[in-house]
Amino acid sequence: MKILTLISLILTLSISCYSQHGKSGQAVNALDSIVLGPGYANDIYYSFENGVVASVPRTNWDIGFHTTVWTAAIITNGAAGVNLYTYPKADTTGWNTVDTAGISSRTVLYDSEDDWEDGAFNRGAAGHPDYGWGKYNPINHDVVGDSVYILKTLDGTYKKIWILRKNSSNNTYFIRQANLDGSNDNVTELNINPYRNVNFIYYAFSSAAIVEREPDTASWDILFTKYMAIQPDGTPYPVVGVLNNFRVYANKFYPVVQDFNDWTSTPPDSTKSSIGWEWKSFDMNSFTWTVADSTAFFVHSRNKDIYKLVFTKFDGSSTGKIIFDKKAVSPSGIPTINSGIFEVSVYPNPVKDQLTIDFGQEIKGVVTLAIFDINGRQVYSSQLEVRDYKLTFRIPESSVCSGLHLLKVVTGSGISTSKFLVTKN
Repeated sequence: MKILTLISLILTLSISCYSQHGKSGQAVNALDSIVLGPGYANDIYYSFENGVVASVPRTNWDIGFHTTVWTAAIITNGAAGVNLYTYPKADTTGWNTVDTAGISSRTVLYDSEDDWEDGAFNRGAAGHPDYGWGKYNPINHDVVGDSVYILKTLDGTYKKIWILRKNSSNNTYFIRQANLDGSNDNVTELNINPYRNVNFIYYAFSSAAIVEREPDTASWDILFTKYMAIQPDGTPYPVVGVLNNFRVYANKFYPVVQDFNDWTSTPPDSTKSSIGWEWKSFDMNSFTWTVADSTAFFVHSRNKDIYKLVFTKFDGSSTGKIIFDKKAVSPSGIPTINSGIFEVSVYPNPVKDQLTIDFGQEIKGVVTLAIFDINGRQVYSSQLEVRDYKLTFRIPESSVCSGLHLLKVVTGSGISTSKFLVTKN
């Protein structure tokens, strides 16, 4: 009886504290808006809890580098006009003879709209140890560049680019760049370590300088921006929409009634464009934008609250204003609702033979583990019994090779995924 009373008290206090901006026990509604500016000039970083976190110019960078140590992701500002091409005539030995002959018929490389770590420079990767622009060296864990690219920068200048190396232990990139005629040939060293509090650090060729433009990763949930999406016919096309931050998930429900709140009926989508751009369309008869009705998104924010997001108006390129309704439907800390996603810690990372999973909570029962390689193939699975906060298991040498892997953990509390690097040498 005392236990039930304590649980009741905890839930009452949680709901009371959470509903401080509305009546106790009711979800908080708020009509909000952001303004991208004429021609969608800015990117808007937005927090469901705090509103607009930052508004930054969208066209002040050419390429960006993911700041995590064990990643090789390099993105481009494709929607702003930066074009990246592979050079098909030679590998890095042909650096001195790079030209743009036939470039109009070549495919432009753009970032994936689904995965932040699949940047334009990573397209065409064949799987570990090939990361697109370079290959992983198992001896020193560096990624060594083996490809030459042609890049059309924001100002229309063509440059040849060779990502020479990423020194993984120091989190430092070495980039060789030059004009196509061979002039201004130089190597730039970019130390990423000072910027680990953001997802990406950016570089502008016009100023030959690093551009700091993102707010702290922990401070925002979604990004209103212009990006390249793939149309149904396979054609890349610039769109205006919403991208999720890391560890932010969303699911879409259509068609639904206005008071629909059954967000647990569909698993959340972990791709970065699960909100995306297709919540609006252009009416060719009235030449105005319309917002899809009967559509609702439920977003799992960085602090694990659940918000209902409904778009109500899109003004288009004249102002870039987007109006939407947000409603907090489930605060973090209320244990009666399970979002289906939880976070675990894995260490050591990199790992050689034994990996420890820290659940962050006491787990009693059987958990399912699955390991996937860089190509998405499942290379290991097992069911193990846990009676504590942690679980240590030996990585099978026969099926799990060196390289980047994804660990999927399924427990009674939900599903968690974590990336880790295996080093056998």
